[in-house]
Amino acid sequence: MGSPIGQAGLFLLQFIAGLVIFVLVLRFLIRATHTDWRNQIVMFIAKVTNPVCKPFAMVIPSKGRWDWAALAAAFSVQVLFVILIGWLTNRDFGLALILLSALTEVLNVLLDMIFWLIIIQVILSWLVQSHNPNLDIFRQLTAPILAPFQRLIPPLGGFDLSPIIAILAIKLSQILIVGSIAQFAQTMV
Repeated sequence: MGSPIGQAGLFLLQFIAGLVIFVLVLRFLIRATHTDWRNQIVMFIAKVTNPVCKPFAMVIPSKGRWDWAALAAAFSVQVLFVILIGWLTNRDFGLALILLSALTEVLNVLLDMIFWLIIIQVILSWLVQSHNPNLDIFRQLTAPILAPFQRLIPPLGGFDLSPIIAILAIKLSQILIVGSIAQFAQTMV
């Protein structure tokens, strides 16, 4: 994989797998946060991910707002990607390493997505004062995530500090939980 063609192919595979996982995790978040399914962006995400999620939904039915099929599909795509990387680089990753690598990647994508959604929502709340259904999706996605933090620290003098606390919790979770899983996976190499 040291050749430019091999590196380009690896980059392309990583990009495609990352994009598919991103969209599947976004679908999971959309459903988990009760985002309005009539929104055009949400309908697009649903339409694009339905073919991938449908086989998983037959085995893992959705329960309420939890679209476990979307996460299972994201996990499976990452498992296939890790297996493909092993095959292309002539490396034999054990099953446990493959599964743990896939788990850490999906968790990282989920936590990174929540982090960036909160950042975007904060910036939009400062810049856009009018109603825009395409921008409302950010408020809808972050409101349920920020609600527990808002109960913990109510707005002070008109300033909502909950996004700061939520971001700290997200980053600490990535370091402590995901980092611990990744560190354990490294011992299997």
